[in-house]
Amino acid sequence: MAKNSLNLQDFGPVSSFSTSIISGLLVGLLIQYFIGYEPVPVIIFVLIGIYDGSRRMWQISKKIEGK
Repeated sequence: MAKNSLNLQDFGPVSSFSTSIISGLLVGLLIQYFIGYEPVPVIIFVLIGIYDGSRRMWQISKKIEGK
């Protein structure tokens, strides 16, 4: 039987997308904590994180298609 090997490079695009969203969330929470606006910074920076993660996924998929 073939042994299933875990290739960590397969998780690269997913981790890039999730780290973009998490970093946007953390920046929004820090701004919210220090400045005091309630949900506005969190919502804005999570949306920026989603946009950046989608843009990175698009670039990675273009590279994969080019190979």
